[in-house]
Parts: sequence; C-alpha cells; structure tokens
Amino acid sequence: MNKTIIININSIVFHIEEEAYEVLRSYMIDIKKHFGKSSDSQEILQDIENRIAEMFSEKIKIGRKEVISLEDVNLVINQMGKVSDFEGEEDEISEETNQPQSEYSDSSQSTASTTGSSTMEKKLMRNPDDKVFGGVCSGLAAYFGIETKWMRLIFACFFLFGGSGVMIYVILWMVMPVAISRADKMAMKGESPNLQNFKKSFDEELQGLSPNFSKAKSEIARGTTVVGSGISRLGRVFLRLVGFFILVMCAVTLLGLAIACVGFITGVLGYQREMVFPGTEFLNTPQAIIALIAGALAIAIPFLALLLLMVRILFRTQPVNHYYSLGMWATWISSIIAVTFFSFVGAQEFKESSTIKVEKQLEAQAVYYITEKDVRTIEASSSDKEGKKFKIELDGEDLEYALRNHISINFESIDSLAKPYIQYNYFARGKTYQLATANAADINYLANQIDDKLIFNSHFGINPKRKYRDQSVSVTIYLPQGSRVVIDNSIQYKLRNLSYWDCKKSYESEEEIKATEWIMSRTGLQCTPRFLPVAKNSETKNVEDLVKEAEKHAKEAEQHARKVEEEANKIVTKVTNTES
Repeated sequence: MNKTIIININSIVFHIEEEAYEVLRSYMIDIKKHFGKSSDSQEILQDIENRIAEMFSEKIKIGRKEVISLEDVNLVINQMGKVSDFEGEEDEISEETNQPQSEYSDSSQSTASTTGSSTMEKKLMRNPDDKVFGGVCSGLAAYFGIETKWMRLIFACFFLFGGSGVMIYVILWMVMPVAISRADKMAMKGESPNLQNFKKSFDEELQGLSPNFSKAKSEIARGTTVVGSGISRLGRVFLRLVGFFILVMCAVTLLGLAIACVGFITGVLGYQREMVFPGTEFLNTPQAIIALIAGALAIAIPFLALLLLMVRILFRTQPVNHYYSLGMWATWISSIIAVTFFSFVGAQEFKESSTIKVEKQLEAQAVYYITEKDVRTIEASSSDKEGKKFKIELDGEDLEYALRNHISINFESIDSLAKPYIQYNYFARGKTYQLATANAADINYLANQIDDKLIFNSHFGINPKRKYRDQSVSVTIYLPQGSRVVIDNSIQYKLRNLSYWDCKKSYESEEEIKATEWIMSRTGLQCTPRFLPVAKNSETKNVEDLVKEAEKHAKEAEQHARKVEEEANKIVTKVTNTES
C-alpha cells in the first residue's frame, strides 16, 4: 500500500503517490531554478503548470483512476522534457554558433533533427494575438504554414469577386475555437508543449512585442501630439470666445448694478423719484440704503472677480495684486453678513399680525349695482379732444406708492327681512401686535354708496411714510335673499366666491358683455342669464331697460315673499288653535 498526498495544480486537486510527488516536486524545483532568471518567469511557470495539470487530468480520465502514479509522472516529464536536456541543447547551440562556417551545415542538421522530434499535429484554432476581426486568417495561415497576409488576400478576393468571403469568414469564426493558453497557441503551430517550446514561444512573443511596442509607442506619441495640438488650438479659440462673452456679460451686469444703486440713492436724497427694489420696501430708509449696497456688493463682487479672471486669461496680465484680492474677499463676506442681518431684521417686522373688523349699514335697494373706480387716475375734461388720463400726486409722491390693491370682495346671504350691511376686515403685520394693529388701523378703504350704486375704489390708501407690512382688505357684502345684484366687469378680479366667467359665458349674445346679473339665494349669489347686456351705441336706453327689468324682478320677489309670509302666519295660527 502506497502513501498518497493531495496536491493542487492550477486550482485542480490531484491525489498523487508519495514517491511520484517527490519526483514531481524535484522536477518543478528544477524548472523554477531555470526560468527564475527571466523577468517574466511567473507567466512561464503558470503556463507549464497549466499544461501539467491538463496532462494529469487526461491520464486520470483515460485510465479511469483517482491517483497519479510514478509512471504517470515520468510520462509527463518525458513529454515535457527535462531541464538538463534543455540546458544541454542550449549549450550545444551556443557552441555551434562559435564553430567555423564549414561545420555549420552539420550542426544545423543536428538541431533540425532535435527540433523536428518536438513537433506534433497542428490544431485549427483562431489566433487572438494576430487578428483584424476574429483571428481566423492568422489561424488558417498557421495551420497551412503560410504567411498571414496571403490568407487575408485570399479572403479579400473572395469578398470582392465572389461575395462569399464574409459568409465563410463568419462560419469559420463560429466554428474555430480561440487559442487562449500558451499550449493552445503552440498546438496551433504544431509545436509540442514541452519546456523547450514553451521557452521558444515565450521568447518569440517578447521579440514580436518589443518592436510592436516601440512602433505603437511612436505612433501613439505622434498621433497624440497632432491631435493634442489641434484640440489645443480649437480649445484656445473656444475659450477665448467664451471668455470674451463672459467678459461682456460681467461688464454689463456691473454697469446695471451701478446705475441701479445710483438711481436708488439719488431718489432717497430727493433728486428724483425713488426706485423701489424687492426686499427694501419693508425696511427703513437708512436700512434700505445699507441693505441695497450690501446686496449689490454681494452680487457684483463675484462678477467682478470673474471679469478680472477673464482679463487675466485673455490678455495674460495680472490686473490686481494680492492685497486687492484679499480686500475683495473680505468685502464680499461682509456684504453677505449684512444681507443676512437685514433679511432677519425684515422678517421680524412681519412676526405678528392683526385684523380690525368694521361694519357699515347699507341702504336697502331693489337692485345693487357693484362697480369700481380707479383712484390712481382722473379723466380729462370733455374739452380735451384727446381724452387723456392724468396721474394723481399726493404730497409730491406718486400715489401708486401710497396705494395697495390687495383687496378681495365676497358676497354672503342673510334673511330676506334683515338689513343689508358691509363688513371690512383690515389686515396687517408688524414687529409687535400693537404695531400690527396700528398698521391695520392706518388702512383707508370704504365703499361709497350712491343710491343703488355701490362703488369700490381700485386701491386702498395707507400713510406714505409707513412701510409695506402685508396690508390687505377683505370685504364681505351681506345682502337679503332675493336681492338683485349687477356686477360690472371692472371689479371681477376682486371677487373671490363667484364664478364670474362661467356666468359671463352663459349669456347668449354676440354683443359685448359689460356686466352680469345675479340674485341672492340662500347659498349665495346665483347667475341670472336673462339679464340683457349693455349695448355700445344705446347705453342710456339700455340702462333704463335694465332698471325696469330689475324693478320687475324685485316686485316678483316681494310678492313671493308676502305669499310665503301669509302661509307661515296661517300655519302658526293653526298650531296655536290646536294647542288651545
């Protein structure tokens, strides 16, 4: 009974006899000593181990056994060749190179006989090391023993004249296996996978790669130089165009910021009308000036830095020194801090809110005409042929800066016997509740009732000295059920709980609709499509017809209300008699 050892070759586990293991181990040590001097010894040793593992696997498969014997190891060593024989052949070859020319023929014959004994049958495989597409032509050339260029020429002729070259090439590509390992590449050339041929194959590969690497290196260097030079030129032109565009944009932006700052400051000082910038109208004048300057610097300094950078790149000059750059950086940081501070200060002015409710009685009317008056303009007199409109000024200030249009109008229903009234909700914010209440109380907005017309101003007034504190007005008109309401188009944008446009579309008329009619129901105003629109050429006549139509509807509603009241009285009388 022989002792066995488990070994691992190329990630394959083998059971080998102890005596066979010692022989194999000694053989591998000799191989490592011989090829260890090479710079790429690891690759050669890996290929040799792969070949030995393949041969052992074949022995186990053919012999149907599980243990590698000494006989198997000796057969593998004989096929691979011993290192001593290989070294002896190398010494003979080196001696033959030093012999005279007359003895060269004999030595070459001896070498040829030795080499010939190491050949084997060729295998048809694709060559991945010498390929254009799949390595088919180079594999066929190796199999038939011709140069690769002639095989490629044959396939080119098939393709040009017969058209079948592509199909044949594809079929061979699919059928022929690829030579992956070094043993496969040696079998493709008909070389026996022994130590001598492994060394020879590796040396040929290095000799072939060396000039290829040199050529590829020079070609890559030249191509890289040409491409890099072209890209560099295009890049410089493109960057100069982009830099010039950025330079112009930065200059325009800085000029605009400078003009805006000058306009704001001169306006504050009284030289011209003040310019209002977003975010500054809720700050006091000194705060607004500082905040505007800080905001302008926070925006302008990055543009200025970009402008200087473009000047430096385009003109290859240093426009500012190091101290100026540090000063710009410090100024920009300070402006950011100032903007943050004033943003916090401005937010504190909106911390609290207050609403003041005021109710005013309305005169009862059969029809209420709701319209709007633009308080920002006045109509020219009838003697003015052009019919111009003129802006109103209040204490030298444009009235638009003392007026706000944050107004909403709602309609609500009350009992048919109740008196109509209007409720105003004045809303404002402030730093404290007291300031918010004062800001709300400062709002000046009341509707003006003239007979059956209820006229609302387009804007509400505030003290020009007060800043914006989110002031707004919410108006609610409470009308008895059955009341008729005619709403002019001028006020439609302030309505909140009415589908004005839906009502306007329901009128079947090709003439311009200037107003819509509504009737107050228990759930609110309901559109009345029967209302006749106002004609362009007979305005006075249509108004009279409108009044008559509205009075007629009011009488019908009044009669209906009386009938309902009489029925209710009868029911109450019956209930009282029943209880008694």
